Order: sequence, then structure tokens, then C-alpha cells
Amino acid sequence: MKLNEKDIIDIISKSKLDNLICKPLESRPGELAKFICGLANNEGGYILIGVEKDNGILKPVGLQLAFDMSSIMESTYKKLTGDAYSVHQYVSVAGINIFAIKVKKSKRKIMVDGTYYCYKNNGVEIIGAKVSNEPPTLFISYTECDTPIVDIIEKGIREKLKNEVEVSRYTELRYKDSFMAFMNTLQDHDYVLIIISDTYLKRQACMYEVGETLKDHHYKNKLLFVVLSENERRYYGKNAPEKIGTSIYDGAQAKLEYIGFWKDKHDNLRETMNKIGDYEATREAAKDLQIMGQIYRKDMGELLQFLSDENGKSFEKLYENEFTDIVEWIV
Repeated sequence: MKLNEKDIIDIISKSKLDNLICKPLESRPGELAKFICGLANNEGGYILIGVEKDNGILKPVGLQLAFDMSSIMESTYKKLTGDAYSVHQYVSVAGINIFAIKVKKSKRKIMVDGTYYCYKNNGVEIIGAKVSNEPPTLFISYTECDTPIVDIIEKGIREKLKNEVEVSRYTELRYKDSFMAFMNTLQDHDYVLIIISDTYLKRQACMYEVGETLKDHHYKNKLLFVVLSENERRYYGKNAPEKIGTSIYDGAQAKLEYIGFWKDKHDNLRETMNKIGDYEATREAAKDLQIMGQIYRKDMGELLQFLSDENGKSFEKLYENEFTDIVEWIV
């Protein structure tokens, strides 16, 4: 990973504020560590020291070269727990020296002094911290037909962590009023593991609620998705569903099939409603129609892209390494 001076100049000249933390002056290793932690736990980004933001406009104010930023950064990295990758250097912008740090998105959680931070609006906020001796809680969301896989995952986690984690399950997300309950469940648990199968992707409540959840970066950092394939069929026995794997990594065609599935459901429901032709009789169905439209037009595509960006873990690979990725994610 390299830091490109032209990128820094472009960010400032065009006032690009996404995934950016800028401060007129900041040399405290503890604060810089929090900034790096917050960006790494989100999408990565930049920290610009010697730059101020005024009504959404970025302006370089300068940072003296006399600051020993190399030593400061060395102290900063010592405060980080986890593999945080970043590069840093002084950059001249219109003849004014500033200090830039480029932070890479981390695949595993980064912490500072036992506290988990995430980027928010030119700063960071605390997402989670160890405030007691209670073990972390893991919540598993899945459809009932995938219970054999969940049994294996839970057994593997418990064998590794024993009493160091509290595991609870929730098989199916009920429709309509369940969204607030589901969000509350996320707030009540430290981590949420969602088992993605063909059946899961075709459940209306699941797609609506997971789609809504992904819009909030608070919960993205607590979520881990396990993506099933047909290789797992041998674990199901006689009660295996007709299709288990999602094929979402097989290219655009495979992804579009799920979008097409929801568009067909949407169009079929709309056709039935039109035949009835009575607003009062179809009022509740109209809510379903709106949700189905949201799923195929937006939520399904966003979810599949999120999983494609290495956010979905293969069950087969997790099983081979004895669920080490999940264990390290938790502890």
C-alpha cells in the first residue's frame, strides 16, 4: 500500500469528506491510534493533520516539519491491538506542509486499549468495550433447515472457547414487527453470525431485515456471514433442502438470478392485486409489494456485493481451519 500525494491534493481540492478525518493539529499517539482504529474497522481512509474543515470545505493550515511524527507514529502503533495497516508521510499542498496517514480496511477487528472504535463524521465513536468479566455473546441467525450446519459451527466454537463465549440462536426472522426486535437483539449481543443459504436468501423477512442492517455501519462491524455451498449437503442427512448453496461467487448471472427471483415474486403479487382491484382488500399486500420491490431493486444487490467483498466466509474453509477465523473475530 502506497500513499499518493496526488490523491491527497485531490481530496483537499475537491473537499472529499468520505472516510476522512482531518485535524488542524493532533500529535497525541492515543488519539491518532483511535483514528486509525476507527477507519480500519470501517472502510479504511485518510487522516490529514494540518487540515481544517470549515463548512464542509477542506483547507490546509500546515503542520511544522519540526514535529517528530515518526516517533509519534511509532508510539501510536504500539497502542493498537490487531493488524492495522497504514502508511504516512508529510505532503506539500500548495506549498503548505501537512501530515497524511492512509489506513487500509482491516479484515479483523482493531482495538485501542481494549476498546473498539469505528469512524463517524470526521472522528470516531466507541462501538464496544470490555467493561466487565462477562464473556462476549454470540448470536446466530439462520433458517431452520440449516440447523445441521449451525450445530457443527456452534460445537466448533464451544470446543475452542469453552466458557469464554455465550452462544444463543434465532432461527427465523419473523415478518413486520420483528425488525425492531432483531435490531435490539444486535444491540444486546457482541457479535452476530448469519448463515447464508439459498433458503435464507429467499425468505422475505430475512432479506428485508438484513438489508436494513447493512445500511448501518454500527452493525456491519458486529456481523459475520458464513456462506454455504452444495459441498455441505453431506451434513444434512435426509432432510436436506432441494438447494443449499447460493452460487453467489459464480459471477453476475448467479447474482442476478436472486434479483430475478424477487422481481418475479413482486410482479406476481402485483398482478394478483390488480385482478382483485380493491384497495381495502389488498392494503396489507401492498406493504409486501413495497418490500419486495425494495429487495430486488436495492437490498439484494447490496447484500450480494457486501458478501462478494470478502465479507462472506466459506463454511468449508472455516471447517478446515477449525473455525479459527470466527474464534479470532470473537476474542
